[in-house]
Amino acid sequence: MVLPSCSRTTRLLAAHGAEIGAPYYPVPDQETFDALDDKWRFAGVCADLGLPVPLTRRFETMADLRRDPDYAHLEFPLILKPAAMSGGYGVRRIDSADALPEHLSYTPIICQAYVPGEELSAFYLCEAGKIFASFSYRRTLTKLEEIRVPAIDAHASRLVAHFRYDGVIGFDVRRRPDGEIAFIECNPRFWYHMEVAMLAGLNFVTLGCRLREGESGPPDSDTLKIRSPRRLCGNLLTPWRLNRAERAYLRYIVRDPAISGWAAFQSAIGRYRLAGGQLL
Repeated sequence: MVLPSCSRTTRLLAAHGAEIGAPYYPVPDQETFDALDDKWRFAGVCADLGLPVPLTRRFETMADLRRDPDYAHLEFPLILKPAAMSGGYGVRRIDSADALPEHLSYTPIICQAYVPGEELSAFYLCEAGKIFASFSYRRTLTKLEEIRVPAIDAHASRLVAHFRYDGVIGFDVRRRPDGEIAFIECNPRFWYHMEVAMLAGLNFVTLGCRLREGESGPPDSDTLKIRSPRRLCGNLLTPWRLNRAERAYLRYIVRDPAISGWAAFQSAIGRYRLAGGQLL
């Protein structure tokens, strides 16, 4: 089965999957993918469907932003980011007018109001506009834990049904201290931190393959809660205090061949970014 690994390969299968003569992982149609993968177009989709989204504007250059009639009334902080890049590339929080850069290395520029509060991530596997499996979590400085926010699921269900969506889709969401949420961007493809759901017992790759082959029934999974790597280090001598997900997470980290020996293990695990495997 052919698996897409990024935006380009997902779009390739969306456009030409039927021509390759081999089974492939479920993906949305090309028009849907293009509408959701672009941050500017996704903000428009949210507005059309009534999904909560921060005030979002689009500029070709920083000079265009400064020439905008509303420039003097910009509220800070705000977020600048590219329209169609992944992995957080180019995303910048700007706290004052003096901090606005003269130039950016990408175009167009998406300018979005900053939403205070916590960052949530929600992911779904869908078939013909229906959600088949889902996984949501939040990450803090001390832990990562699975959560369920009915409002996010309800809005996501409406979008998925509108597009009769097929395949995996993820949303970056901000939740204000008062509980109000805002959809920030969409990932209509495999996402960077898929291992988090896998550690919780939801392997989205396997589930999508089963969907394509006509099987059904996602596996049951325990609620995920993982403390930060530094906090886990403090319990290495008392492993009975670790839950199933934390033991799986430690096994996941130590499979890295670059980590060898106790000292290297302590150093590396302390610098691991929770839920990403990225070094701080």
